[in-house]
Amino acid sequence: MIEPERIELLNAAGEKDRRFVLYWMQAAQRSTDNHALEYAVQTANRRNKPVLAAFSLVDDYPGANRRHYAFMLDGLRQTAAALAERGIRLAVLHGSPETTIPQLAKQADAVIVDEGYLRIQRQWR
Repeated sequence: MIEPERIELLNAAGEKDRRFVLYWMQAAQRSTDNHALEYAVQTANRRNKPVLAAFSLVDDYPGANRRHYAFMLDGLRQTAAALAERGIRLAVLHGSPETTIPQLAKQADAVIVDEGYLRIQRQWR
């Protein structure tokens, strides 16, 4: 069970009857020790929906270089494999989350996001 103080509603949208519960992977790029992911799984189980995890890969992340991207992509491959073992698909999208995530969210029963603390991550949310 996820502690209630870890959950913050970002809008007042009610339940939908759509295809999946979307977990927007932002800061916690991992399949274990990930409270937001576990909350997405719990939400999906309650609603009898699958979970789709999504990560947006931006070309110009502040301060990132080729080595950072190579490290991150290797980690995302490992995360995708670990999620697949749980029956969760990871969609790695190319583009700004301001564009990619809302497109997926139109098909989502609910959107769960982890909390990134950097300015750019707060702007995206």
